[in-house]
Amino acid sequence: GGSNTAFMELLLVLLPSLGRGIYVDHVLRNFTVGHVGIGRPSSMHCGAAPLCGVLVLESGYGSGSYHHGEPAVHGLWPETGRYGTSQCIQPKERADPSSTSPCYDDLSFMRHEWEKHGVCAGVQDSSDYFSQICSLSKAPLAVMQSLKGKGATLEEMADALEEDQGYPVYYVDSSSDSQIYLSACSAGYGRPWQLADVAEFSMKCHP
Repeated sequence: GGSNTAFMELLLVLLPSLGRGIYVDHVLRNFTVGHVGIGRPSSMHCGAAPLCGVLVLESGYGSGSYHHGEPAVHGLWPETGRYGTSQCIQPKERADPSSTSPCYDDLSFMRHEWEKHGVCAGVQDSSDYFSQICSLSKAPLAVMQSLKGKGATLEEMADALEEDQGYPVYYVDSSSDSQIYLSACSAGYGRPWQLADVAEFSMKCHP
């Protein structure tokens, strides 16, 4: 009814401010609340951390290029501009990657990720950027792969990562991309990125 709709509209305004990217599941569907949705959280707040963003993991359940047999890493995205308060800290060397990394098999896609996101990540160069991505994504991808082999859904993967493994699930993209976003931060240029809840950014990534 009208009162339920008004209440859900209020939730849509208030819940993202809790810092976990909480969204209404497909907006009004079954009147359930969770961090699942088809729209990005409005903005990520870094607190005292110079850099903050998301490690994006593809489930493989998506369509087109997002459909593949095994879960894979999409990228590490500093949440700058309208996406969040992260600084854009330039690398020492901006040259594009010249060879694939262990967790990527498409050099042109790597160049896209580097030019769009990596040059703001406070890393030394593209090798540093992709090395960190592969390191951060290895363990959660292994969890997702194990669950996918058992027929787990995207939402079940996210729940297992967060509730069973303690990973900081920031957002679950239930669109045709079918991805899980983990929140991460860095204390600045040359400092390693680490997975952390948004509420922990200031403590874990203070410069």
